[in-house]
Amino acid sequence: MNNYKQDLSIRIPSDWTPPKYYFGQRVKQGQITGVEYHPPGTQIAYELGKGWVYRVLRNELCETAEIFIEKDIKPLTAQELEEKIQAEIEFHASKVTALAKQLEEVQQA
Repeated sequence: MNNYKQDLSIRIPSDWTPPKYYFGQRVKQGQITGVEYHPPGTQIAYELGKGWVYRVLRNELCETAEIFIEKDIKPLTAQELEEKIQAEIEFHASKVTALAKQLEEVQQA
């Protein structure tokens, strides 16, 4: 058995500002699927803007994420977040119910 504990924490250099939003967070634009820092003075910072850039998936059906700079991200209110999570729970619960019914039918056959 391997007793090695891997450190999976992310360390941000002290000269960078910490990101305002995090990977997986739901925001008004969708869900954040990537977070990237563009240091000042680099080509990508010149093209896309310096600082934190977020890749956001509008919904699960989208194949590509859109890119937003930090100032353009709009967080959800607590109520909006609660509603989105509740809707997702209900969606998955209905899928579980349908799968359980299919399983029951297979077992009875």
